[in-house]
Amino acid sequence: MIRYALEQDAQALVKLRIAEQKELHPQAGADPGKVKAIEKWISESVGNVNVLMLVSEAEGKIGAICTFVIEHNIPGLVDNGNYAYMCNVYTVPEQRKQGIMSDMISQGEIELKARNVCAVYFDSVSPSMISLSQKMGYVHRTSFYSKDLSD
Repeated sequence: MIRYALEQDAQALVKLRIAEQKELHPQAGADPGKVKAIEKWISESVGNVNVLMLVSEAEGKIGAICTFVIEHNIPGLVDNGNYAYMCNVYTVPEQRKQGIMSDMISQGEIELKARNVCAVYFDSVSPSMISLSQKMGYVHRTSFYSKDLSD
């Protein structure tokens, strides 16, 4: 069952985020400060009108999460300025290849359209996420620049 994340899901969502990060960065440790930051972000985001956090639950256990952070930017001549950044996308290994994430993304897209969001974007180094997104019609764009401001 796909549903909105609830406050009582917070600890399970923190565990999923840490599991996702360990898969992406196996050499990184679970620094207590970073774990606190994850806990804070999740607790502030569940129920936030500008965050659409979907979870997949089976037999009372959350096995996947997909989050869309809605951004309200200045409108342009070709769009309305409302975008969503898709992040925190993760499925536990034993539930992969069942179509859960594609269903979550599709459901999120429907909700985002209803909220007047004109486009969704994400960045990922995960080959499976890149493959899934391409199958769902996402295209790779290279029209932006970034600068890392961390130490």
